[in-house]
Amino acid sequence: MANILVLDDEKSMREFLEIMLTNEGYSVSLAATEDEAVELVKENLYDLVISDLRLKEGNGISFLKKMKDISPSTYFIIITAYATLDTAIEAIKLGAYDYILKPFKIDMLRKQISSALERKSLIEENLYLRDRINKKKIPEKIIFEDEKIESIYNTAIKAAQSESTILLTGESGTGKEMFARLIHKKSFRKDDPFIVFNCGALSENLLESELFGHVAGAFTGANKNKDGLFVVAEGGTIFLDEIAETSNNFQVKLLRTIQEKEIKPVGSNNFKKVDVRIIAASNKNLENEVEKGNFRKDLFYRLNVIPIHIPPLRKRRSDIPQLAKHFINYYSNGKKEISNEAMDILVSYDYPGNVRELENIMERVSVLSKGKYVKPEDLQFIRNEVKEFKYLEKSSGIKTLKEIEKEHIKRVLKICEGNKSKTAKKLDVSRRFIYKKIKEYDINLEDIDG
Repeated sequence: MANILVLDDEKSMREFLEIMLTNEGYSVSLAATEDEAVELVKENLYDLVISDLRLKEGNGISFLKKMKDISPSTYFIIITAYATLDTAIEAIKLGAYDYILKPFKIDMLRKQISSALERKSLIEENLYLRDRINKKKIPEKIIFEDEKIESIYNTAIKAAQSESTILLTGESGTGKEMFARLIHKKSFRKDDPFIVFNCGALSENLLESELFGHVAGAFTGANKNKDGLFVVAEGGTIFLDEIAETSNNFQVKLLRTIQEKEIKPVGSNNFKKVDVRIIAASNKNLENEVEKGNFRKDLFYRLNVIPIHIPPLRKRRSDIPQLAKHFINYYSNGKKEISNEAMDILVSYDYPGNVRELENIMERVSVLSKGKYVKPEDLQFIRNEVKEFKYLEKSSGIKTLKEIEKEHIKRVLKICEGNKSKTAKKLDVSRRFIYKKIKEYDINLEDIDG
């Protein structure tokens, strides 16, 4: 049954809605202030939020905007008085599912809740099916020309035949997931599931629940037993991306899973045997993280049985033409080609976002370029940056990594119109990482939005 969060500063309304929704079989959480609600959403998965528009501390519109970053898949229903109907309509424009006017009839609220949850369920089912279909479109072959990648490719093929854990390292966007898929496909586990999981996307509690499962009553909203992804991946491979973002407590539990080949669901006292091959990945140097005390040495050695490091695209420029041709052909359905002048620009660019950034560029120009050939003017946004780098090298020396990182994060934030969740997804990092960097570099989001 669905998990619902009620945000209302009137105690009587909160209690009324709690009783009504509980009687309907829903799992209900209550919040009196916007801040309380934000903390609850960070720690729990909610299908639906029912929020009053006006609160003594905060307001429904502000909370709705925050929800889009914290939990974009959660549906939202606004409760409002007639006097604030215009604001309710504004909430709909911001993404709320519906609004209900005070005073309201219970049957009307029941219908709106049922309708919202049915729509959410249908969309999630469609997204799941679309995801399964899209996964079939992933290229069967890793595209490369560079000798370094050829050597890595051969290592991956050999590693696939073993049962050892594998640690893939490299900057974000270099193709770690592609190599993980290759290893799974070439292993004897190829007919069983391949599960991808981003360890940096959730809090520790939710991370354990997603991977190890949970029992009913283990935490707020856990109203029934749930199998974790290790059970879903039984017989196959699980790819744990951003492994460096996990806590020490989680690392202890993962270490036991690797050593004993068993998991313990959250809230349970019983262990369950699992047969899953683990491939982990990180865009950080885990040896450095071990020295800093951020990552357990014993887990590092368990994961690093077969290490595979994938170099950034700027270190293998000979791969750029083939990759660019593949992506433009894919996104234009074979209708477009890249001119020699445009290819020169592509090869000269440094790609802070690596292969993923090159793919995004090719998707963009496949839509916006005119005619059969991609020309230099279609890559003006890259040309400007290439010129800027060359100018800075001559005038003030080479940029530091921090300067490059700050500029790149600002650039992607601008592309994503200040949306931190979208920015994190495009950069293949956790939302927590983006928040940290915004604070560290004192990035003004008002300037970004403008």
